[in-house]
Amino acid sequence: EVVFPYLAHAPMEPLNCTVAIKGDSAELWCGTQMAGMDGLAAARTLGLKPENILVHTQAAGGGFGRRAVPSNDYVVEACQVAKAALDAGLQAPVRTVWSREDDIRGGYYRPMHLHTAHIGFDAQGKILGWDHVIVGQSIVAGTLFEGMMIKDGIDATAVEGMKEPYALP
Repeated sequence: EVVFPYLAHAPMEPLNCTVAIKGDSAELWCGTQMAGMDGLAAARTLGLKPENILVHTQAAGGGFGRRAVPSNDYVVEACQVAKAALDAGLQAPVRTVWSREDDIRGGYYRPMHLHTAHIGFDAQGKILGWDHVIVGQSIVAGTLFEGMMIKDGIDATAVEGMKEPYALP
């Protein structure tokens, strides 16, 4: 039996995004795990066409899933700040950095999971049977990835590494 507690997806580098708005286009510099989704969120937030958004993916201090959230929260906020700065007359790129405290307080946590497994082996270590029960919240249910990653009610992210590379009868 293994219990995975609620856990903050705390990257080593604070969440940050620099936004430069230039007329009907914008450029973003950020550590991201979903540049395409962040670009779409920036376009929505800035009222621009998606094809007019250029996302420069920076080498980040780890993402651990925190830079791949459906709300694109830190990118959206950075775009809101840059838009407000532009409206106030600032014609320069604007960098928004979340403090560690802001991220931990308002960020996303990995959901708790309980795994209970009963695995039978023969004398040579070959798997004879495997009964595995997982209880936990899906991290992709309700997102754009649900259709691709949940099959027959099973979230692929919850069972990664459970079959391959094991040769199961």
